[in-house]
Amino acid sequence: MQFIKQIRNPRSLRPPNRTSVVILTAAILFLAFAVTVPHFVSADNLINMLRETAILGILATGMTLIFIAGEIDISVGSVYGFLNVIMGVLVARLGWNAWFAAALVVLLGAAKGIGTGTIVTWAGIPSFVVTLAELVAYRSAALLISGEQPSVTDKPGSFYFASGGYLGGSFPCLVIWMLGIAIAGGLVLAKTKFGAHVYATGGDRLASASWGIPVRRITILCFAWMGALCGLCGALLFGWLRVAAPITGTGLEFGVIAAVILGGTSLRGGRGSVLGSLVGACIIEMLSSALILLGLSQPWKEVATGGLILIVSVVDWLGQRWTIRAKSDMVERPKDTGPGLSTDAQCDV
Repeated sequence: MQFIKQIRNPRSLRPPNRTSVVILTAAILFLAFAVTVPHFVSADNLINMLRETAILGILATGMTLIFIAGEIDISVGSVYGFLNVIMGVLVARLGWNAWFAAALVVLLGAAKGIGTGTIVTWAGIPSFVVTLAELVAYRSAALLISGEQPSVTDKPGSFYFASGGYLGGSFPCLVIWMLGIAIAGGLVLAKTKFGAHVYATGGDRLASASWGIPVRRITILCFAWMGALCGLCGALLFGWLRVAAPITGTGLEFGVIAAVILGGTSLRGGRGSVLGSLVGACIIEMLSSALILLGLSQPWKEVATGGLILIVSVVDWLGQRWTIRAKSDMVERPKDTGPGLSTDAQCDV
């Protein structure tokens, strides 16, 4: 009966939860590709999709916090590639232990994020401008440090199994890294004071500051988290492929941002979830795999991804307008309280 009443009065309907919509969309796409694309559900293709999703999913976890805090980082592809090159130089050319090198690049990534956050919060320069400059600078730095040559290693070791191996002979270890990072990020956002402050900072920065929330520190920590994850992914990629190329990560920032937007995180800040971004990453990789199996080139993936982002953005905009109108309809004028009584009347106690 309640559903019938809502159908009769469409303005009373509430827009569905974005994460639920994204999960449903991913399930529909998976079923559609399974039926229409040859070999899409083969074991090899599913394992490959999981492995490809891992790097994108880890970076999308960091970008989710950035977006929720009301900022953006378009340098992730270049920083990821730069730190991958650093990892390769340290291990393949200087003979460092892979675990020590990985720890260093994670710390370097966090330091880079702290620097970015400090410039954004204390100098007042928009994060888009700062990270745009970093996108160009770190890409060029990767070429300079590598000498425009890849770093290659064939050394054995536990790090290479932890990053490029398989559990039980079939389950990629990279997926374990992704799940661990995603669970940690989700718990931080949902269950900690820091997570509540991230949402508050992105929802209304001035109001949050007036309530004593350290919005500058929150923003800096979000950028530090993003930088650390870039370092982790750069190290994991080297352990998986055992090659660090100076062009690694070119254009990856668009895939990361697309995953976060598809996952329902608001570009205005204050709303989003790690689960949604993870599902958004899965959607992008499913789309990529399907197009490859159909014999289509990379540009088709970018066209399809851009179309999905546009559709989701329009739906998000319509959903926000729907919510605003529904709330305005709920505001009722005070009813007439009858003769002799006034809503403006004061009562002396």
